[in-house]
Amino acid sequence: MKKSQANTSRFILLPATQMQTTPESNPNVENFLLNLSSHVMTRSAVRLSVRKSVGEKKKDMGVRVVDSIHENGAKLVEMKEHELADFRFSYPGLRIIPEKFYRRAFIPRADVMVKTKKASVSHSVEVFIVDTNGNPVPDIDVVAFTDFANLEGANGRTRSHGRVTLNVRSKKIERMYVYPEHSYWGYFKKNFQIASGMTIKLQAIDVKYVDALRHFYDTSNWSRISNKVRVAVIDTGVGPHNDLQVTGGGNMVKGENPGDYADNGEGHGTHVAGIIGAFGGVHGLAAGVDIFSYRIFPKGKEASNFDIMKAIDRAKQDSCDLINMSLGEDGLDEGIVSSIKDAYSAGILCFAANGNEDRSPVNFPASYSLSLAVSAMGRKGTFPAGTVQSGIVHAPYGSDKQNFIADFSNVGPETDLTAPGVGIISTFPNNLYAIMDGTSMACPAAVGMAARILSTQPAILNMARNQQRADEMQKYLSTKIKSMGFGSNFEGKGMLFP
Repeated sequence: MKKSQANTSRFILLPATQMQTTPESNPNVENFLLNLSSHVMTRSAVRLSVRKSVGEKKKDMGVRVVDSIHENGAKLVEMKEHELADFRFSYPGLRIIPEKFYRRAFIPRADVMVKTKKASVSHSVEVFIVDTNGNPVPDIDVVAFTDFANLEGANGRTRSHGRVTLNVRSKKIERMYVYPEHSYWGYFKKNFQIASGMTIKLQAIDVKYVDALRHFYDTSNWSRISNKVRVAVIDTGVGPHNDLQVTGGGNMVKGENPGDYADNGEGHGTHVAGIIGAFGGVHGLAAGVDIFSYRIFPKGKEASNFDIMKAIDRAKQDSCDLINMSLGEDGLDEGIVSSIKDAYSAGILCFAANGNEDRSPVNFPASYSLSLAVSAMGRKGTFPAGTVQSGIVHAPYGSDKQNFIADFSNVGPETDLTAPGVGIISTFPNNLYAIMDGTSMACPAAVGMAARILSTQPAILNMARNQQRADEMQKYLSTKIKSMGFGSNFEGKGMLFP
């Protein structure tokens, strides 16, 4: 790395108290941000003067503008870390926030944790993955743990003939997971002796199967919502899928096509959107809702807080009513806090997933007080025996002992709601269907139910778009919540019902 590039990082510049500034509030900051906006697309850095200390010679610093939300608002910039103090003293009235990255709030597959040592391998076994008719299923991830506590085992992916070879140190398997990306339920088995030639049959997804979502909400018999509600899905993108109609959106990822807000191929956003508003093969909770897709995740990567801020701002411009954020990370993020405040002041409610770190504290942005934080619950008997979901059942159990808070769900006093998030059937790109688990799935279940409830209240929806509107939406939703008997740390106030 060249010396001139050493310790260069990205930061978000924001006015002191708002997302945008005005000449009346601070003309110096207004002019500064407008000047930076003219350099957004340039390759060269803007040369900025630094206030000199006593006896110090005048000097400049370089700031490269990477992206901008508004001419007089948030900027993503690159600058050298050692110049931050000089910048703060030279340009007061601006907040400097580090760029931060966020994960999707779905269950990470166990195969990413495997730590097999080649020296310990003593057995090579072949496993065959087939459907219920005996046809081989290619491109399926298989992971077997011989020592789960120490994350030792082997993993692989089936080839065209449905076969995968696992090299393990012992034939005694503590846990085996099979993870289809779509079209099938997964597989889970504990404590058995594996034999070469073992065949595992995967059950195909039946869209009429009563999963946890449809146990509580009989969506197939619900009509489309009566009044239009606009829901922003801030995720990997949405579609294409015949069960989904996407009204609009945008791609917030720098360097990608701004008009391409279809799914990046990972399927997460499409699954989320289907829970909210699918109509066809599967039925979401608020069929007829206007879905706006804002892609913030580059394929295979995490999302920048700046892109999340851009998406929230675009959702505000598009007059969305509800925002779904099935994403999260530890700690507080001042930039996203400002964006959520801005959305709330414009009459928009933001829902966020609690996170999936096995009862850890609630992730941000769900932990922020103006977000509605959603935990994930499940129900016994709403997934086939021997599937991955079998390993997710965990106390506490609800008033109905068939109901449980998923073992992966983060919990805490910030939790506002719970919703089904175990073994959820929903849409996947290119007219496929998939099973997913996570607070990522619970969050859109809460959002979809909120959209259906609010669609019956045109007087609230037609209010001026200000904080009072957001207040009234939240107050009305509170009258539609039922406690499930888990306790407030696990479910907040409870679950939304029509």
